Amino acid sequence: MTIVRFNDALRSAVRALSTLDLPTDPKPRLVRDVFGRLRYALNCSVDAYPAKALAELQTVQASLGAFASSGEILTHDSFSFPDKVFADPDWRVTLVHLGYDEDGVSLGETTIMLLDRQITGQDWLRPKKAVQTASRPLRMVFFGLKGGVGRSTALCMTAWGLARKGKRVLLLDFDLESPGLSGLVLPPEKVAEFGVVDWLIEDAVGQGESVPTRMVAASPLGESTVGAIRVAAAIGQGETDYLAKLARAYADVPTSNGPERLGQRLLRLVETLEAQENPDVVLIDSRAGLHDLAAVAITCMADTALLFASDGAQSWSGYRQLFSHWQQRPEIATRVRERLTIVRALTPTSNREANVQRFQRRAYELFAETLYDEIPSTFDSTPTDQLSSLFHPGEADESAPHAPILIDWDEHFQEFDPMLRPEDGGATHARIEATFGTLIDFAYERAQEGSK
Repeated sequence: MTIVRFNDALRSAVRALSTLDLPTDPKPRLVRDVFGRLRYALNCSVDAYPAKALAELQTVQASLGAFASSGEILTHDSFSFPDKVFADPDWRVTLVHLGYDEDGVSLGETTIMLLDRQITGQDWLRPKKAVQTASRPLRMVFFGLKGGVGRSTALCMTAWGLARKGKRVLLLDFDLESPGLSGLVLPPEKVAEFGVVDWLIEDAVGQGESVPTRMVAASPLGESTVGAIRVAAAIGQGETDYLAKLARAYADVPTSNGPERLGQRLLRLVETLEAQENPDVVLIDSRAGLHDLAAVAITCMADTALLFASDGAQSWSGYRQLFSHWQQRPEIATRVRERLTIVRALTPTSNREANVQRFQRRAYELFAETLYDEIPSTFDSTPTDQLSSLFHPGEADESAPHAPILIDWDEHFQEFDPMLRPEDGGATHARIEATFGTLIDFAYERAQEGSK
């Protein structure tokens, strides 16, 4: 007996549909449970679907082996409230590659409606439309697949640069499992009474409204600037039980309208802090890696998501996995891709031009193969109006998501304390501008666009 693996189950279930004589309406859907097991679903009552076609679907479903959740095909009769199930917002049009024939020729791609029940990571597929307006500050997320690429330092220096230009900046530390932003921009005695984790805990028991006014502190980094830098840290003043709080922080909270998920809760916190602090720009230090907190920050909050990367295989492989996850859901890809911007962190200064060109080429290939619209093979004969509707910036387009913002490697910013004055060993204004100036200018221009 052939063992069906996870990677093959969805492809087999979708490919089989083309071999069956099924009604055109309703089209079979698929539900994938938290273990990856699949079931066909029909948006109709069982009596409204031909018995022979139903039996054929059951046979195919059983052939999925361990990745078939049961023999029953889901219909309206399977649920007390079928309209709620079939109208679930997590149904996604999903692109499925059908594999290859025995000669190695691709069988192409097709789509199916898929309800993917995941234990974690669901927020990668729940993007909200990013609408920066004059009434709402720019939200910029700093994200990396791993630590050690200077993400938090870059965030601090961007905050400083924006404050020097007169902007009121709010910093949020969403890296709850590796908190450290406050240590860069706040002395211990300046940290506010409560942190983000306190709000999550108190909000879950109905006491969240009393926390925001006691969770933001002014950073001394902004004292010599025209603007201001305000910080909501992950951990509050004098915390002694952080791990016990963290273990409970990600829980969904029951409400009269059903569970309120982590993404919804954190977005509500951000909106509360924005109303309270009235910033021009919100900079969010995201959890590193493919984590739920990163998903929330990038897909639910970001107007601009800065994706920090080095030129190593780990960066490219990790981002390809994320982009491919979006690529399979075209609706998601089109809503996310234009808010992304690659940041080339720690750019080597030796052989710099060649290194930058290689990085930009790889970034372009990554986006072109996953998130950009595919250019027709008959490019020369394709009507201009059809080409103009495609989102596929050229490799040399400096405004494109793949065009990297460069941060040069500078040993001075390794184990850097941004609050040190230059005379005490801190960086000079000129040195900060030389290293982070391009990023600061990028953030300032984005903030200005939203304020018009």
